[in-house]
Amino acid sequence: MNILLRKRKVTNLLFFLPLLFLSTYAKAQSSTSSPQSVVDKIDHYNENLPGERLYLHFDKPYYTIGDTVWFKVYLVNSTIAYSPLSSRIYVDLISDSNKVIQHFIFPVSLGLAVGNIYLDEKLLHEGAYTIRAYTNWMRNFGAGQFFYSNFYVASSGNNTLLINSNSSFAANKVKVDLKFSGIEKQPTGIRDLQLRLTDDKKTFNRNNAQTLADGSLNLNFDLPDNIPVKNLTLVTQDKKDNTIEKIPLQINRPSDVDVQFMPESGQMVELLPAHIGFKAIGEDGKGVAIKGILIDKENNEQVNFKSVHDGMGVFDFVPQPGEAYAAKITLPDGEMKTVNIPEIKNSGTVLKIKNTLPDSLEVSIFSTKDMQNTTNDYTIMGQTRGSVCYAATFKLNRDIVNFKIPKSLFPTGVAHFTLFDAKNQPLNERLSFINHNDNLKVEINAGPTLYAPRDSIPLHITVKDSKGNPVVGSFSLAITDDGQINKADIDKTNIFAQLLLASDLKGYIEDPAWYFTPNNNAAKALDILLLTQGWVGYNWKDILNEPAQPTFAAEPEYVISGRVNNLLNKPMSNSRVILVSTGKVKLYKDTVTNIAGQFLFKNFPPITDSTTFVLEARKDKGRIINAGISVDENKTPPAVVLPYFPVPIPWYINSDSTVLNYVKKSADYHDVTEDLKNGPGSHLLKTVNIRGKAIIKDSKNLNGLGNYDQAITQNDIEKAGKISLLKLIEQKVNGFHDGYGPKGKGLTFMLKDKKVHFSIDAIDIDRFYEKSDNPVPDDHYNYQKDILEYFTAEDITGIEVLYNPQYTALYNDKNLPALYDDQNLPTATMPGSGSDLTAYIEITTRSGQGPYANSPKGIYVYRPAPVIIPAQFYTPRYPVKNMYPGFTDLRSTIHWEPNIVTNKNGEANTFFYAADPLTTYTLILQGADLNGSVGYTTQEITITNKKQ
Repeated sequence: MNILLRKRKVTNLLFFLPLLFLSTYAKAQSSTSSPQSVVDKIDHYNENLPGERLYLHFDKPYYTIGDTVWFKVYLVNSTIAYSPLSSRIYVDLISDSNKVIQHFIFPVSLGLAVGNIYLDEKLLHEGAYTIRAYTNWMRNFGAGQFFYSNFYVASSGNNTLLINSNSSFAANKVKVDLKFSGIEKQPTGIRDLQLRLTDDKKTFNRNNAQTLADGSLNLNFDLPDNIPVKNLTLVTQDKKDNTIEKIPLQINRPSDVDVQFMPESGQMVELLPAHIGFKAIGEDGKGVAIKGILIDKENNEQVNFKSVHDGMGVFDFVPQPGEAYAAKITLPDGEMKTVNIPEIKNSGTVLKIKNTLPDSLEVSIFSTKDMQNTTNDYTIMGQTRGSVCYAATFKLNRDIVNFKIPKSLFPTGVAHFTLFDAKNQPLNERLSFINHNDNLKVEINAGPTLYAPRDSIPLHITVKDSKGNPVVGSFSLAITDDGQINKADIDKTNIFAQLLLASDLKGYIEDPAWYFTPNNNAAKALDILLLTQGWVGYNWKDILNEPAQPTFAAEPEYVISGRVNNLLNKPMSNSRVILVSTGKVKLYKDTVTNIAGQFLFKNFPPITDSTTFVLEARKDKGRIINAGISVDENKTPPAVVLPYFPVPIPWYINSDSTVLNYVKKSADYHDVTEDLKNGPGSHLLKTVNIRGKAIIKDSKNLNGLGNYDQAITQNDIEKAGKISLLKLIEQKVNGFHDGYGPKGKGLTFMLKDKKVHFSIDAIDIDRFYEKSDNPVPDDHYNYQKDILEYFTAEDITGIEVLYNPQYTALYNDKNLPALYDDQNLPTATMPGSGSDLTAYIEITTRSGQGPYANSPKGIYVYRPAPVIIPAQFYTPRYPVKNMYPGFTDLRSTIHWEPNIVTNKNGEANTFFYAADPLTTYTLILQGADLNGSVGYTTQEITITNKKQ
């Protein structure tokens, strides 16, 4: 093997990584086919499309309605140094029905951000939610590159029933054993239930059942093959009080367990040793423990195997010429299934890497005779953290080539090795994790490990690098009560596992932090994980060819950009554009469009939720031009369902005692926390605001100002953000939904039990509806929907809901007869279509010109989504032990401190107050120096009545 060593600086790292390649080979070849040309193309690709990675440190792993989600954002590039590409991070709260409930923007400075999300009972219901975080730049690499965290939000109350559920599947029959109990685990007694088997889209079975006195219920039902078991839910409804419970059924049919076999380096070749990784995943997205036997086409047993961790395992064998192989799989319940092994090639190479030595990787390259050549050279290349760290060329002139690669050439992280042929075409790939154990050494000194309730507990923090040198860095600290927050859920991920492992791999990893625990199987399981999960961020077609231009721009600072076109939609150059802001921040800016008609404004202060920009395109003499002006806006990406992310199980199903304790205590804690914020001794009742009705300015309500059943004011609308008018109504109007009216046959919009007429600036939009001679199903519904989605919340200054007869009468008199005369629609005088079946929503627009108002062509009103300024975490303080008499401190998050910065000595100090329960606290401290290194530690503190 011919190797040349040279030093090559890797951007943003404090050390140099050596790059090895054959210089004599490079000189003898053209620049387009040499190994150096591949290195250059990789460099060019990484310079044009540098990657970003995100980690969000949350205060705890699950929540209740009324809680606040606290988090710290770490945004880095591929080298784990802070990313200068993005000054803002987008965070979406996504419901279990895959809808973006809330969209937030948080400012990023030097790769750091702090945020919080209040789980408002007005917007959320109990269920599973996903937090999705990304930058605009990350959108260039697909939704799989975003950061995701799934969690369950419970109702903080004592009315929920607990359900023990056990389901199994055999011979197309599902057996479900249930037992219902109260929040204190008391039997519920006999209950008459209506049952529905559904997958949230379709109901497959309906039935009735009765529980026994102890609350138990045993069910059996058929499950045809064509029914998907993913998201299969049993819905029970009590016939007496209409209480509804949703029970996800954890079923893995043998036919639905996905078992994949992935050969090392990507292919199996006849007579070459094969190292085969496998992974079994149930329809719930989680690993399934399996065992099996590899058989040939004559049904002869070749090798036995079983999974090592989370449904993943590995085995070795040598495929024979002319053979075809299959695996007989045994699932945990004893069911069997047979899976074919990937096709075996009769020609090729196999790249094998063993990672068992402390200082080097053992590399073996096997090849068939036809691939061996005494003149052509092959190249092996290794990359980590977005840089080429190793490259070497060699002659493939024998059956096997063995060599070692020093681990010292690579930083800690996932190393991606690629074998190229003489034409620089990739043949094989293999991942391996190199761990120098050089992450930051983080320590917390809490003095005594035993404290009493309400004690002030000091913490001294020290951070050093692997050589013992002090480190300046940014860290976040979460302290939780082990009696309410399950430590096992906290330990499933951390900043090291996310940024140095999970961010490099495709798909969902159940418990990434486990692979770095002191477990005898952890290193072996990590190697298997890298066999079975692909590497993200690289497509050799894009690298070896000219990389595509990014679709989404980086945002190193906040800008407003757009374009001015003339009446022929051609760009207008040298057009003056004026920007004026309204709200708390007053701004005036102007600029001139370039030759492409584009304009750009920058250097903005933080954008608040009251800021609105008015942009005007003007001629030389100052008149507004009769042309079009538009602003580039980042649309929220759709909530794409990623199939490999499992849905969290409701807390009340097979309840964990720790989580149950948390839910029970949350309601009491929420009731008194607001009172404590008002100061010692202030025990306030829940605030009741008694005031006159809000007035919608410029409203054309036929009943006069202030006469309505519900009003959505401009202040409410501005808080809703950048959403459509339809989405605004869905979020804010009580009882609004789509459905089927009392006598209607088609889909329609409803307000409780009444059909809705929409009036925009006192004009009923149905006046413009033309019924087709050949009606399309739901045509009228879609007509209304199109109009409601045409307007945005920014276009609206107020919404008034008119439901009761005293408010709908004038609208019926004006609209229903006229609509009947013009459109042959039902009127109030027709049987079965009386005014008591009609409700109205009066919408006041900013222009005041009705459903089809057009704004001036040369003016654009732009209300950007505001950047969220994070709230301050609140915790009671007890400088005097007898403060707040009668109050029991039941915090689950004892302390959250996101901005701990170590000084030049690598030190920081903080403190917190203990709560009341006698329990153990888990302290999680993690962070980064934002120059390539991260650190993480946990510690426990015990709260007891007796100090030692």
